Formats: sequence, structure tokens, C-alpha cells
Amino acid sequence: MTWRQATTDEIAQFYQNEFDNQFDEIPSFIRDCQPKEIGIAFREAYPVQGDSVPPKQFVRRQAFGDSSSDFTQWTGDGGIKQFIKAPPANDPITGKHALVSPDLVDVPAVPKAVYYATDFHDRNWVLVVDIDAKDVALEYAKDTVDGDDEDTDDDLKRRAGVLDAPPEGFPYRFEDLDQALEYGFEVKDYFESSLDTGATQVVYSGQGCHVYMYDPAPEYRYSEVPRRHIATILEEKKNIPIDTPVTTDESRVIRLPYSLHAGVSRVVTPIESPDFDYRSDAVPAVCNSAEASQ
Repeated sequence: MTWRQATTDEIAQFYQNEFDNQFDEIPSFIRDCQPKEIGIAFREAYPVQGDSVPPKQFVRRQAFGDSSSDFTQWTGDGGIKQFIKAPPANDPITGKHALVSPDLVDVPAVPKAVYYATDFHDRNWVLVVDIDAKDVALEYAKDTVDGDDEDTDDDLKRRAGVLDAPPEGFPYRFEDLDQALEYGFEVKDYFESSLDTGATQVVYSGQGCHVYMYDPAPEYRYSEVPRRHIATILEEKKNIPIDTPVTTDESRVIRLPYSLHAGVSRVVTPIESPDFDYRSDAVPAVCNSAEASQ
């Protein structure tokens, strides 16, 4: 299937039909430990109830609240799943910041992306390393061509041939995405061998990968300083281009496994090998069907 954005109809069909079947496959270290927040990004800013409140491109909702919370508490997975499938129709909050009913506005009511918070009610943290193909591509360009202070990232990538290579219109090559997955498993090996934990998982993220360490033992509850140390080792000693703040921050939002990366029409998928064929095996059925009918 071609590398392209999903249409609004495809996104809606994915969450109404396919996501239901995959929701129960979300890794247990996420579902069973109750992430504190769910985040939804919209392709277009979505209106809210308050006349004085601007439309929202991104909203965060507390996933499992308590009686003192300003948010309505969801009771279990069902409410969260319904909110992801149709955010405005199932918004758990009321008042001026609540999303407007989809029946009242002509704005797509489906999520462009779905995120969850990496801090939890039943555990203190999860450590995540984010490796993006665009950053791998930039490292390739810097190693391939000479640059100066006036060069932008795109200047370097253009001279290195990155922007002329498939996939067209994206700031990386497929080779860079392949390399991102290779790096992901290098990080996994580092977690297992140097940090002595088997509680790791690599997740294909759509345009790169996320590598998790989720060991609940107290010795793995890293504060910001050891997180920065880990990031430095990966970047400077192993030469892996990572998004450092994702690793050093104890409370981030990250793409929810089995959600849709609508920018490339691929499902965020836990993987067991860098040889994962994301170009075919991560394609949602609705997108395959759409292209087959053309």
C-alpha cells in the first residue's frame, strides 16, 4: 500500500471496526496499570462548549480519576475505548472545556492520533526511548554531505538525496525507517544486557519506534538524573539519535499501541524483530480495501 495520510472516513472506520478487535491486545503493562491520562489529537481544531474558549487541536482527559478530580471518572476500559473511538460523543467532562457534540458542528470528530500518559496509578513510571526516522535521516545527511551554519535540516537532507528518495513528500527514506527499527533493538539489547531487565518492548510507531523499559522493581524507578545518564549513553556512546525529552521526562504522552498513525496510514504495533514489514503488515484493513477498490 502507498505511504500516505489516512482519510477522515478511513480513520473513522478504523476506530469503529478494527480498533475494537485490537484494544484487548494493548500490552498489559499499559492497560493493567491504568495510565493517568489519554490524549487525543485532531486533524482540525475541534470546538468546545465555552464561547470564550478556543477550539482544541489536542485534548487530555484523566483516564482513572478520583472523587476530588475535576474530571468524571471512567469506570474501566470501556469508557476509555468509547472516548478514543468517538471523542466528542463520549467526552467524560462537562462544562466550557467539554467537546461540542459532533451533531452541532461540521468538523471531523475522529482522532488524528491517540496517546497515553507514561505515568500510572498503579506504578510510578515507564521509561521510553523514541527513535524517529526523520532524525535518523538527518544523521545520515550530516555524515554524507558537508554543511555550514546557514544550512537547514532540509538543506542537508536535500543535498544528501533524502528528500528525493521514497517515500515521496516525507523527511526521511525508507532506509532511515529501517535503521530506526534496528536502533530500537539495539536499545532493547542495552536495557537487557547493561540494565539487567527483561521487561522491555519495541513498538513500531508509524515513522520510527518506541522502546519501553517497564520493570516495576524499585531499582528501576529512575528519576530525571539517571534518565539523562541513559539518554547520554545512547546518544554519545552508541550514536543512536533519540528524542531526549521523551526519555528524561517522567510524565510524557506517547502513541497508544494499536492506535492509528493517520499521517502514514499505519497501525502502531508491538514488534519482535527489526525485520518487521511495516509497509504491509501494519496497514489497517480499511486502507487496504480502499486501495484495492480503486
